[in-house]
Amino acid sequence: MAVNVSSWDLLDEKAEFDLHKSRLLAVEERPFRRITKRLSSAPSLVAAGTPLKTPETAAELLKEDFTLDFAAFDSSLVRLQFLHDANARERERYRDDQERILRECQAARDTNAQLREQLEGARATLAQRRRFDEMADKITSNRLLRPREEQVTNLAKLEEECRELERESETYSVTWKERRDQFNRIMEEGMLLRRQIRDEKEEVDRREGMNEGGGEDEPAGQTPRPEQSRNGSPSPDGDGQSKAEGEGGTPQVAASHRGTPVPDGSHLHPGDGPSVAGSRNGSRQPSREPSPLGREEGEEDEEMEDQRDSRNMIETGTPQVSVDPPENTGDRMELDT
Repeated sequence: MAVNVSSWDLLDEKAEFDLHKSRLLAVEERPFRRITKRLSSAPSLVAAGTPLKTPETAAELLKEDFTLDFAAFDSSLVRLQFLHDANARERERYRDDQERILRECQAARDTNAQLREQLEGARATLAQRRRFDEMADKITSNRLLRPREEQVTNLAKLEEECRELERESETYSVTWKERRDQFNRIMEEGMLLRRQIRDEKEEVDRREGMNEGGGEDEPAGQTPRPEQSRNGSPSPDGDGQSKAEGEGGTPQVAASHRGTPVPDGSHLHPGDGPSVAGSRNGSRQPSREPSPLGREEGEEDEEMEDQRDSRNMIETGTPQVSVDPPENTGDRMELDT
């Protein structure tokens, strides 16, 4: 049943007065009207008097009537007071109930908001799970994909291969370090050989100068020193090579340098030791001819021959190593030229 909300509004003053006039007050007004009627008719009763009754008897009857009327009026007032107190208690109870109902309504609104948020989250989760289910169905229905057990086995194999590659990388780093150390040793030997060749060249130049000076001062009766003794010495520069070509006894310096390592783009190959040794052994043509310099120069020749023998032994005993540097590495070695 629909309830008219406007009927619960407050009435205006005229409507309220009409309501007061139209309500039933017969029960409440009856004791009051009886008292007023009794008071208005009391003097007439006393003045008239009845012959059957004495004044004392009439006064007692009037008093009894007044007492009964006031007792009824008092009970009516007490009933109205009780009704007023009951109405006040009811209003308080209604007010408490109203507050409680409002609190419950607000709590219900808050709960509904929370439940609505939870519902939205649950719907989003449901939609996401449905998408996941669709993706899982696509994945599981694909015949090209392998089963999970096989994939786990393949992953284990890949991990083992990765560990094997790491071990190989460590071994390769150690090998590369060893090869680099060997290459450094070879470079040191080559630099030592170059210094020895340079010293020999200086010694040969010094001896040639001494021979030229001695040839001018020696007497005509002595035999000059043959030129072959000078051709047995290696000369690393262009002048020595031209002399060797002109005189025909001294080897070219290119053969002597083949014992030193030569850098290349991807491989570093030291020269052939036996070829250098053979060229130098071939160039060693000792000259035991008597010379005007005497015994001192002969001792120097023997010393140089001993040095060449020791150098040949070093060159023939040096191992030949091929060093392959790793691709795409920033480690480079510079050659001292």
